[in-house]
Amino acid sequence: MSATTSCPPAPGGVPLLGHAPALLRRPLSFFESSRTADPLVRVGFGPIGLYLANDPALVHRIQVDTDTFERGRFFERLAANFGNPLIASNGPEHQHQRRTLKPAFSRRSVRDHTAVIAEEAERRLGGWRPGAVVAADEEMSDLVTAVVLRCLFSTELPPAVVSDIRTTLYMIARRLLARTVFPDAVTEFPTPGNRRFKAAVNRFHTTVDRMVAERRAAPAGDHPDVLDALLATRHPATGQPLTGTEIRSELLMLLFAALETTSTTLSWAVFEATVRPEVQERLRKEADAVLGDGPVGYDRLHDLAYTRRVLHETLRLRSPMLFTRRTRHDVVLAGVAVPAGSEVGYSPRAMHRDPVLYPDPRQFDPDRSAPESGQVVTRGAYFPFGTGPHRCIGEHLAMTVMTVALATLFSRWRLRVAPGTRIREANSSLPHPSSLPLVPTPHD
Repeated sequence: MSATTSCPPAPGGVPLLGHAPALLRRPLSFFESSRTADPLVRVGFGPIGLYLANDPALVHRIQVDTDTFERGRFFERLAANFGNPLIASNGPEHQHQRRTLKPAFSRRSVRDHTAVIAEEAERRLGGWRPGAVVAADEEMSDLVTAVVLRCLFSTELPPAVVSDIRTTLYMIARRLLARTVFPDAVTEFPTPGNRRFKAAVNRFHTTVDRMVAERRAAPAGDHPDVLDALLATRHPATGQPLTGTEIRSELLMLLFAALETTSTTLSWAVFEATVRPEVQERLRKEADAVLGDGPVGYDRLHDLAYTRRVLHETLRLRSPMLFTRRTRHDVVLAGVAVPAGSEVGYSPRAMHRDPVLYPDPRQFDPDRSAPESGQVVTRGAYFPFGTGPHRCIGEHLAMTVMTVALATLFSRWRLRVAPGTRIREANSSLPHPSSLPLVPTPHD
């Protein structure tokens, strides 16, 4: 391994504690402030350190070069709470898990589920009362939860259980970043917050264990879905079926990925449109032109071009804070010698808000991705669903759910933020709206 340069530290570090005080002081802007002209910088949080990649080409390599990089500390924290699911695995195990689950997320499968998605959106969003304040973030989360459970698990849980799942996911997401960058001694110390976190995970385990037990007791073949696929799966090396813990791990991670990311993005998309009447109006006109008075059909999704651009711009502006990988062997990155076993991180949020890569990056502008805009996105500068072998398996389902929901919503309602409300970003691995109280008014 031959290096030509030393790795500079990110700005804002202090002796012994490194960048921990800066992260605690300004968690939402920390990684953006760490983006310097250097393609690779060092950040440290007490005894935990990582190399932070700032260069799009380097971030792209980290995601696609599985010979050099494996899942890192971020995904180990996920595995600690969920077992060893697809999103946290490496190598042949990941490939096997992905092949098992892929049919449930294929375009054919999503097409078959579009009517269910549209039915849920119509039922839930069409039932709002004109002029009454709606907690839109909770409504979006409940909608996504109901849709995902029906599409992937052929089941419909009671409203109280859906609400508990939503609350638990929020708590897990809110504390996941801290559990990634701080030592285990800090995150495992029995503080009230850590105890609430463990209790939330245990409730989640109980809910999913009950779903699995009920399915095992049901007649075989009645539910051709993800859960049936997992129950029928055999380990390629041993031929043994998955254990109950392994099945629970997959289901928990699928729920976390599908519900948390999709519902948060959808809530932000609703917010961004609500505070911009011109965006609302364009969404309404497109929905009217494409859908008429009918529900969203799969064959018309491609015609909702502006709706999809609103979602893609939301995915750019409201991105996760940090992902990590670990080097499998010694490697030189941007001229810096990086030893085997090192944590290498990248921040989608910081990359997607880089003014060098995106003109006026904090401005919400769906037309920046329009074909006629002429803007060319550098490879590695936009990756809302990741890229390479670990690209999100549920990307097509997530985009379909969000597109149907957004088109259904704005075809029926004109929205405004409830008076006296200040909506801000709540700190989390994927920042949430602090709240989203909206007032719906029917279109004339």
